[in-house]
Amino acid sequence: MPTHFKLPMTTPSISTATLAVASLAYSCVVNGAARAAEENARGSATDTEESVVLLEDTGFAEGFGAAFIYGSEYTGGRRPPIGRVTAYRDISPWQIHLIPDGPVKRVGVKTHPWDFQEGLHHNFTDSRGKHVRELHAHRLVVNHVVEVNTPEKLQFAQFNNYGLPKGHPDRGRKLVKRVTTDREGTLTIFYNSKNEIRNKATGHSARWAKDTWPHFLVNQRFLQPVSLADFNRMDFSVSYRVDKMNKLSNWPNHIKGAARSGMNLKYMFFLRNQSNLDQRLFAGMMLYTSREKAWQPHLGVEQHGQVFYRESVAPDGQNIPVPGETRTVNREIKSMLAEALRQAREKQPHLSANVDDYALYNFSIGFEGMGHWESEATLSGLSLTGMRK
Repeated sequence: MPTHFKLPMTTPSISTATLAVASLAYSCVVNGAARAAEENARGSATDTEESVVLLEDTGFAEGFGAAFIYGSEYTGGRRPPIGRVTAYRDISPWQIHLIPDGPVKRVGVKTHPWDFQEGLHHNFTDSRGKHVRELHAHRLVVNHVVEVNTPEKLQFAQFNNYGLPKGHPDRGRKLVKRVTTDREGTLTIFYNSKNEIRNKATGHSARWAKDTWPHFLVNQRFLQPVSLADFNRMDFSVSYRVDKMNKLSNWPNHIKGAARSGMNLKYMFFLRNQSNLDQRLFAGMMLYTSREKAWQPHLGVEQHGQVFYRESVAPDGQNIPVPGETRTVNREIKSMLAEALRQAREKQPHLSANVDDYALYNFSIGFEGMGHWESEATLSGLSLTGMRK
């Protein structure tokens, strides 16, 4: 649940390298230099404003649970999922393993703040000619090995051993994902989409809605929707460093009509209109991308028909992050969501333009792309703080 405390407001230092991007009203901190736009965004906050911490376990200390796709019952209802999970689906012969706790059948039901969004794959024929109604083996809570579990470090990985019997010499050779946390706020995620168990999508359309392109995002579902009307402002911050984003093949570029190969690091919020849950929106920011055109802010409709709006850390194509550089982003979220709704109405005019009609349901950060890529990023300093009215 959100943590409440009184937060005195302080003035950040401003470097001579400060660059304010007024049109997007966000600020990025590069190598510790805070941009002037962050100071302007603070508005009329006072020393006595009540501050509410909205993201849980930003130290990534507790471990990782099963995403909502596996929950069958919740304390606040299932559609949409609200509250803590009280039961999971039966996915026999597979099992759900909380990380690092172990199999749910042994350790019981538990809600971890963090889980993963890894796409979905339904109703396809695999490489052995077998019909698969729903793929589970690509999800970390079903298929992983814990490599380190100490008070100072948790590390686990997933290998593509699909179809290989126990004892086969190729087991454990094709690394797909690895997650490392120091349990004090620094998280490293590694992703090799070429080694994915299933990676056949060549586009982002509804055709691929149930057989998606590569996803590997760290995800937090707010146990109770966070009503935007309750807050004057919401301040988000994260530091990140991309150490790898290497293209491993040209697939699917040679296929006529296919989307171009590329990989992105981004964060996104998912929100719903509280009086009309069918009014939904994704909004966030591109943090790093392999494709030059993807640095531009982007408005679109995703595979399930929901509008998304994505800002960029480098909207003018300048000051683009480079591999190995640590970049810090600070963003006032309510103003970002208001702009997202304003633009989203171009695609779906029925959406309410009043940001206070909405609530946050979900936050995710990580990799999403098309094709075959090896990527690694380190995240730290993650926070989302609301200033209550």
